[in-house]
Amino acid sequence: MIALFSVITFSVTAQETLPVNATWKDSARFCIRQLKGGAILVRLHTRAEAIAKLRTIGNTRDANTIESIQQEENNEIVQAFRKEFDFCKVYFFFSDSTDALLSGKHSGFLLNDSLQIDPSISVKENFFLIAEKGNPTSLLSETIVILDQSLKQLKPPFPYYAQEPFPGSLVATNWEEKVKALNKKLILFYRKSL
Repeated sequence: MIALFSVITFSVTAQETLPVNATWKDSARFCIRQLKGGAILVRLHTRAEAIAKLRTIGNTRDANTIESIQQEENNEIVQAFRKEFDFCKVYFFFSDSTDALLSGKHSGFLLNDSLQIDPSISVKENFFLIAEKGNPTSLLSETIVILDQSLKQLKPPFPYYAQEPFPGSLVATNWEEKVKALNKKLILFYRKSL
């Protein structure tokens, strides 16, 4: 419950408030209702540290390969959210800019759909959660994981992760299916919370 309050503190101007003695179930309902009028900030990995180390030792071929693969995956994730996600507003940022977000900045590090930092893009919503590629439950495949504003993973009953439906989940290559599954889970949980 402590992690949840870090999510809630950003939403001081929200109309709905969470009672101090709320259960986690109440907190999850509160989060989904706030998220509907809020935003998801998708954190895209860069693998910059690994790439820099490879370049330092002169292995530019492998560095370029990793960079290219990561960029392709990031483009797939952005396009998947643009095509399959309509639950709330979506923004994108690189994992290298996490400190800017955690320090309270709301612009200057957000990305346009071409994965370029665009200073004109800013988070205007009072409430947001973070989504990223991850593997929260030792599943065979990578999923999309939902985190609070302190980068702590949410927990049930909030739909805190989504993966491709079986059997596609065994291969885990289709980001559109993952994002579609996340969108569906959030919509269903939102309807139940009303």
